[in-house]
Amino acid sequence: YKEANGHCRVPKNYEKNKRLANWVKKMRTYHKDHDKKENHVWMKRFAQLETIGFEWGFGNANNWERRMNELRAFKEANGHCRVPVFPPVESAKERKQFASWVTRMRTYHKRNDFKEDPVWKERFARLEALGFEWDVNRSWEERFEELCVYKQAHGHCRALSFNYEQKSIELGKWAKQMRKYYREHGKHQNPVWKERFDKLDA
Repeated sequence: YKEANGHCRVPKNYEKNKRLANWVKKMRTYHKDHDKKENHVWMKRFAQLETIGFEWGFGNANNWERRMNELRAFKEANGHCRVPVFPPVESAKERKQFASWVTRMRTYHKRNDFKEDPVWKERFARLEALGFEWDVNRSWEERFEELCVYKQAHGHCRALSFNYEQKSIELGKWAKQMRKYYREHGKHQNPVWKERFDKLDA
């Protein structure tokens, strides 16, 4: 299919080969199963699919355009494209899916096979023109804001650096670094860090 079409985006209702369409759908469903992700056989199978450019979070062009419009609206409302990685628990399903889409765009951008695909090259260019940031390393204030959102959603600040339900582990890593830094240096720091630790304690 890829040799004939240049991609692995088999339509859901592919009349020429319904068995292939159903199999592709099953693969994406299996990929969401954490048990299979930990199984060596399935890990190898998933890796083989990825080597030919298989997209786990594939959505049709209309869905991508809809997410792009959501991102454009988000920027108009907030002045940037830094969609929170951890939307509140009570957020609508669509909002959580939007956050997941943003995370996937950054993941796809790191892959050479996506960068070489004409369709994705155009999409990446459009995201960049909108001011989308590929680097997920955030400033201290931005991370602090994300932690506040996390606490509001979960009732605590114990963000983990490993959690299958979270689309990003960056906030957990940052929180771990802050605890380590506090243990090593405490509040005997310059005024900037003293103020930061006070904000975290509050």
